[in-house]
Amino acid sequence: MASTLITRRIFSQVKNIRVRQHVTGGQCVVMRVSIAGCHSAGTTTTTTTSPPPTDATKSEQKVEGWDLAQVENLLQEASLSDMPVAMKNPYEQDPVQCLLCKYQVPVDYKNVRLLSQFISPFTGRVYGRNITRLCKKQQERLENAIKKSQNAGFMAVMLKSVEFLKDPKLFDPNNPFKPHNY
Repeated sequence: MASTLITRRIFSQVKNIRVRQHVTGGQCVVMRVSIAGCHSAGTTTTTTTSPPPTDATKSEQKVEGWDLAQVENLLQEASLSDMPVAMKNPYEQDPVQCLLCKYQVPVDYKNVRLLSQFISPFTGRVYGRNITRLCKKQQERLENAIKKSQNAGFMAVMLKSVEFLKDPKLFDPNNPFKPHNY
C-alpha cells in the first residue's frame, strides 16, 4: 500500500494548491487538485479514478494528464516568486518638523521681526519648546540669537517692541501642544 501527499501553500495569485495521489493496493489512483484564488468565490476540485495501473512508476509520474514533476516545478517556482514586496509602511506618519526647519528659515540676530515672534509681549521672555514647537537645535539657536540681539541693542530686554505687537502669530501661546514640565 503506497500513499503520496504533496501540499504547498502559495500566497501569490494562486492561494492554495493540493495534489494528492493515493495508490491503494494497486486498485485505484485518485488525484485531487484544489485551487483557490485570493478573490475567487469557490474552489476548483478535480477528482479522478483510473483502472489499476500496470506499472507503479508510471502511475507516480503521470495521473490523468497531470505530470507530477511539472506540478512540483510549478509549485517551487511559485514559492520562490512569493517574496515580500519592498514597500513603504502605509501607516507610518510623516515626521513632524519644526517651523524653522520645514521652511529653512535662517535665524539671525539682526532679524528682529522674526525673533520677536518668539518673545512674550507681557514678560519679554522667550517661549519654551512646548509652545513654539521648535526642535532642540532651532530653539537653542533662537535663544542664542535673541540674547545676541538684546546685547547688541536691536531688541528690548523687558518687553516686546510695540512695532511688532500686531504681527501675525506663528503659534498660539495660550494653547501649547505639550503640557508644561512643571
